[in-house]
Amino acid sequence: MKTTASRIACAAAAFIFSASAALAQAYPNKLIRIISPAPPGGSTDIVARLVQPGLQEALKQTVIVEARGGAGGYIGSEVVARSPADGYTLLLGGAFTTITATLQANPSYNPRKDLTLVSIFATVPNMLVGGPKLKARSVAELVAEAKANPGKLNIGSNGVGTTLHLSGELFKIRTATTIEHVAYKGWADCVAGVVNGEVEMMFDNLSTALPNIASGKLRPLAVAAATRHRSLPDVPTLSELGVPDAEVMSWFGIMVPAATPPDVVATLGRAFKEIADKPAFQQLVQQQGMDANFYGPEEAGKFWTSEIEKWETVIKAAGIKAH
Repeated sequence: MKTTASRIACAAAAFIFSASAALAQAYPNKLIRIISPAPPGGSTDIVARLVQPGLQEALKQTVIVEARGGAGGYIGSEVVARSPADGYTLLLGGAFTTITATLQANPSYNPRKDLTLVSIFATVPNMLVGGPKLKARSVAELVAEAKANPGKLNIGSNGVGTTLHLSGELFKIRTATTIEHVAYKGWADCVAGVVNGEVEMMFDNLSTALPNIASGKLRPLAVAAATRHRSLPDVPTLSELGVPDAEVMSWFGIMVPAATPPDVVATLGRAFKEIADKPAFQQLVQQQGMDANFYGPEEAGKFWTSEIEKWETVIKAAGIKAH
């Protein structure tokens, strides 16, 4: 026969379980924020605004996009890592999320421990583009010029520690060249610097490079991918041109604080699968020059770990420090 104490304990446990279940069923019951950790106009911001209406429809709740750019995505990522783990503050994450904390001498969050990747729904390779100041017409000519004149060529990026910056560092490592890095305050400033001849070249997301390539402002040299891209079938890959293991895929997905309850993560995962499966969303992604590739929570988690390890290796080899 149960004692009074044991009956009370059982009743308390049942109450806690039922309350937790009720809370889980109630999610979401208030406004949801998607933190876009980048300035307007770049790929991260574009994808956040593509996802917002679909998530709002899938969850039947108001969803807003809040721009929190700065420090190559570190500031926005930090905001989410330190937010309540309740599913109401989401991060539009990407490769930069694995990079920026690694660069900090005393980071306020640990990407391995403090963030969880729920899903990936868009990917796009980076590519090497040149401006009018670049004399080389091919990657072979560029490498030859860089080796003949160490440190004389400049490559721009949208900031220290961004994927565009590290794509350049990876390129320099693989080609054994010395090219000076020039960090701009943002993507638009960097593109202007290349177009105006302040620097010779940059790595850019293929999606955001396309308009400038079409207008003739930028010249495509190579795609940092395993295969050529459907949008630029005549542009070779770096591996085709003798630069192996230099692939960089920018990816875009939703992240949450690591302590977010599994049922909330599962709810979000189902919502993003619903969004990703819609032809209209796939078409919007493709119109931006990206690929509508979906990774669920399990596959995304494995990819997340491999990305952290990849960029930690590049950062260490290049000796990069946050400014």
